[in-house]
Amino acid sequence: MKGKTGSGRKTSAGAFQGLREDIRVYLRLIRLLNQYNRGWTILFLAAFMNGGMPFVAIWLSAMLLDALYAGRPAAEMMGWALAGAGVSLLMAVLKHFAMRQKNIMWWEMQHRMAEPLMKKTMEMDYALTENARVRALRARQDEYRKQGRDVFERFLEQLELFLTSCVRLVFSLVTVWPFLAGQLLGGWDGRADTGPFTLLAAAALIGSLLLNHWSVTRQGVRRKEIHREHEDENRLNSYMMDEVVLSTEAGKDIRIFHQQKMLESYGDQMNRNWRRMTLQHAANDMRHLGLQGFLSSCVGGIVYLYVAFCAWIGSISTGNVVRYAGAVQQFIQAMTDLSASWNYMHYDRNLMDEYLEYLDLKNERKKGTIPVEKRRDGRFLVEFRNVSFRYPGSERYALRNLNVRLEIGERMALVGRNGSGKTTFVKLLCRLYDPTEGTILLNGVDIRKYDEQEYRRLFSVVFQDFQIFSFALGENIAGSGRVDEARAMDALRRAGLEDLYRKMPDGLATMINRDFSDTGMEISGGEAQKLAMARAIYRDAPFVILDEPTAALDPIAENEIYTGFHEIIGNKTALFISHRLSACRFSKEILVFEDGNVIQQGSHEELVAAEGLYRRMWQAQAKYYR
Repeated sequence: MKGKTGSGRKTSAGAFQGLREDIRVYLRLIRLLNQYNRGWTILFLAAFMNGGMPFVAIWLSAMLLDALYAGRPAAEMMGWALAGAGVSLLMAVLKHFAMRQKNIMWWEMQHRMAEPLMKKTMEMDYALTENARVRALRARQDEYRKQGRDVFERFLEQLELFLTSCVRLVFSLVTVWPFLAGQLLGGWDGRADTGPFTLLAAAALIGSLLLNHWSVTRQGVRRKEIHREHEDENRLNSYMMDEVVLSTEAGKDIRIFHQQKMLESYGDQMNRNWRRMTLQHAANDMRHLGLQGFLSSCVGGIVYLYVAFCAWIGSISTGNVVRYAGAVQQFIQAMTDLSASWNYMHYDRNLMDEYLEYLDLKNERKKGTIPVEKRRDGRFLVEFRNVSFRYPGSERYALRNLNVRLEIGERMALVGRNGSGKTTFVKLLCRLYDPTEGTILLNGVDIRKYDEQEYRRLFSVVFQDFQIFSFALGENIAGSGRVDEARAMDALRRAGLEDLYRKMPDGLATMINRDFSDTGMEISGGEAQKLAMARAIYRDAPFVILDEPTAALDPIAENEIYTGFHEIIGNKTALFISHRLSACRFSKEILVFEDGNVIQQGSHEELVAAEGLYRRMWQAQAKYYR
């Protein structure tokens, strides 16, 4: 017996703790709504209108019936009718206003409530953006959004239902209280014994509410189970629509490799998945909504009989039959909706928790405060001192005991096999990651002590997977809405994009691609790579880093780039990664990476003359040009 009692207490404590956690999460979402979209408060007015309007008809009908049976003058009844019509009209106007404002709020929310995720993503440490758990959280939010299950949309839908139910509940209790007080405070003057019928009606009402609550709970649990069962299938559906069927890039491969039949089979599977999930949801809803409807009808019948009996014995007036019966029906509906809305919010907690987990991600890297030295001679020295690095969650070192010096004005190339550590070296240099071991120094100072934003201004980088945005040409070059036209034009010229610019109908204001503009300019892969280089030139940073800078260019364009390399780079430090070793001849120093370390270092001529990896790579490429 003691064990049962302890278990019961533990269960109650757990339920109370769960309730407190629910409320904590809901209040936090409300604080976010207040911060980004205060228009959500219109839901209070909408809830008051939706919850209160049925009672206007209930009260008016009751008053008119009482007036009719009491033989009141027609003028008095007309007054009640006009008063009721006036109240109804006022509430209808307020409801229309609330709906209009609510629609505006919904539209704003679809844009504004993406802002917390966007800000968090842009402000978090770069290392976090490549973390598997973080990427999964972000992918889940995107998946929910595409399914129309955005965390705030779901929350506000149920919150509105919850508030409407509360309003309806209050109006119901206020309406029916005289009837309940009469029963509780001594019956109806002894005119009839209504005790057994009262107990029966009360038992039916309580039993219906409990059964309704169980049904609503089970309906929500099963709905969540169905979504979980079909989670992978829904992910396949989203992928098929967004990344395959509607993808322009995928369209080329589909046609060249005749993949239509394969994709059609996936499409058939997708339709079968949707049908199976829809049938499961329909069966679940039919079972529980049918039960809830049956219970509501039964209780409604009992309540009508009960108040009719009270009217028959003279305990209440005829008008009160309508008033009390209608109020009890509204009470039952309010309790059902209240239970449903709270359960739906509770079962959406997983979605809410993942959203808040993403917002709560902590930046772990040290934040420096020292300003970067403003040198008159523009001389900077970067030194990697015994640097080792491994990516979070990995036991393998991407770099091991690396020692490298970079001086301003040098031309340095990084070469090596894929996965040898070249790109990781660049990420550490730009402080996208911090070393696992060792130190990176700028002019003798650990770069972790510098202000991060100031330190990054030293670098212009064109990554191999660079991003050109579907914005204006000038914005892509400047990385800002404010464009220095002279600098932008100089960057375009030095990157070899003058011919492309002459084709631009609106000059620097011409949109790139046609995602947001029908008059946008489509550009080739080579032009996009040159545009990325123009962006690096515009930044005018002391260090220019180019990862495969000519990979998308034809041989003539590549030759133009390297022939004019000095004009493009100027007196800046140029560090570039390339698998085309002919490009390395422009470099004063070449670092050859292998298994996370530099195994050779020297000029092109020195390395070709020596035995080693560089010579083997050079000979492997050169034989095709003999």
